[in-house]
Amino acid sequence: MYSSEQVLRALEKPALYGPDIDLSKYRIEEPDVGEAREVDQVVVNAASRVGLDSSSLAYVQKNEQALATMMTKLLEKYGVVVLPTREALSRESIARELAWRLVDPAKDKYTAFTYLYGGEVGYFIYVPPGVKVPIPIYTCLSIVSNNVVQTSHNIVYVDEGAEAHLVTGCAISHGVKDGIHIGISEFYVARNAKLTFTMLHAWARGLHVRPRTAVKVGEGGEYVNYYVTYSPVASIQTYPVVYLGRNTRAYLASIIASSEEGVYDVGSRAVLEKPGAAVENVSRVVARDVSETYARAEIEALESDTKGHIECLGLLLSTNAVISSIPVITSRKRGALLSHEAAIGLVAEEEIDYLMSRGFTEEEAKSVLVRGFMNIDAPLPPSIKKQVDYILDMVAKYAVG
Repeated sequence: MYSSEQVLRALEKPALYGPDIDLSKYRIEEPDVGEAREVDQVVVNAASRVGLDSSSLAYVQKNEQALATMMTKLLEKYGVVVLPTREALSRESIARELAWRLVDPAKDKYTAFTYLYGGEVGYFIYVPPGVKVPIPIYTCLSIVSNNVVQTSHNIVYVDEGAEAHLVTGCAISHGVKDGIHIGISEFYVARNAKLTFTMLHAWARGLHVRPRTAVKVGEGGEYVNYYVTYSPVASIQTYPVVYLGRNTRAYLASIIASSEEGVYDVGSRAVLEKPGAAVENVSRVVARDVSETYARAEIEALESDTKGHIECLGLLLSTNAVISSIPVITSRKRGALLSHEAAIGLVAEEEIDYLMSRGFTEEEAKSVLVRGFMNIDAPLPPSIKKQVDYILDMVAKYAVG
């Protein structure tokens, strides 16, 4: 499908957005796909940073080591297949059919590096037709060593009429100060199916993070994406794209708490390919210290009878932080209804004073206001909503210092 020459040339191709990273400065570890085993304490501690209980994890990746877990046995009762991607490519024909169909390996240096040197470490998840998985599917990608490249190629297929809730936590262990994470994710939502995907990021000030995600939603399908990042990081750059078919729905939400000297370039793009497609793209940014945040959001309508709305709100907690809100709407057919709104402001002093008059300290007052600002009425399952609320409480406390 892709010529080796094209992909090799792409190793020198910077991404369109975000700081350019010299990948040659980082170590490449040998890929390792392990058997079911207990998750060690280092990963347990990393997972706890994003509110994940190691006992519920269906897939764990430590650097370039993929670990199956006993949780996969419980999911098998519902017919759900969870495998390391490398193993799935050798055992499952559908995995071979889907791999690298939505993400072009020659897109930039990060996709090319993963395609050529990543060893297909990552998770593969298949949900059979009509199965509504009653429990969340939890995965964790962790970096536990300094100066490494972690690659992950994830493939998810939710078959016709099925429904699943996937939660991925990405974190590092204590003491890791530098490295780069490259996550390639290809999600397929079949006809009348639904996938809810929640991604929770907790990195460190020396880490560079480069997710590359594409989603295809079939007729009558629905995709909900909720993304949270709250830790210091050297840079994050991600711009997932969602392709929406006939009578489909998508809800894309990003919550970003930027800090220190980090560069956070985060957003999402939706392409309304068929009539009846609709999307809501929402973001909240809280910025402090000297961080730079670029909140991107794009909707492109290729057909009439489509709808889309963008809402980008930012809150500055420091006079030296920067937030750039970049909404883009494009209509290529009459009859598409697209809109956007964006606003950036400061924490209102009168609101802080009011809360302090009611007995709150200044820090508590700011935390309450930040928490309220970040609240988004996202269509999340109750079990995941409870977990996200816990993480947002942590984000609010962290954001005010």
